[in-house]
Amino acid sequence: MDRRSEIAKHINNARAEVEAENAANARKQESKHPQPAADLSTLRQHIGAQFSIPETLRNRLTGTNAEEITADARKLAEHFRSPLEKAPTPLVKGGGAAEQITGNGEIDPAKLAALILQRRFAS
Repeated sequence: MDRRSEIAKHINNARAEVEAENAANARKQESKHPQPAADLSTLRQHIGAQFSIPETLRNRLTGTNAEEITADARKLAEHFRSPLEKAPTPLVKGGGAAEQITGNGEIDPAKLAALILQRRFAS
């Protein structure tokens, strides 16, 4: 190899390194700049709706990108779970009248109330 081709090779390598470094710096700068406020507001509304967060609280979600807003929405949504998602606890154990009512089919309200109270407080 002659001296000129060797120098040209080094110059081309240096240019490639500088271009790669500039591209990496540009990507870093893009990631540092948050999305515009209008885009974030729309994103908050959309993610908040996915997690069934009330509309009045959706703009309070924090984060600068979709992943951060989703994580915040997931934490907040735990406080707004529907009571139907939780298993109900029976107030009257047994779920109904296990005892047979004898007689002519009429129910004595005093005996029924005593039976309910007995079941409720017998645990």
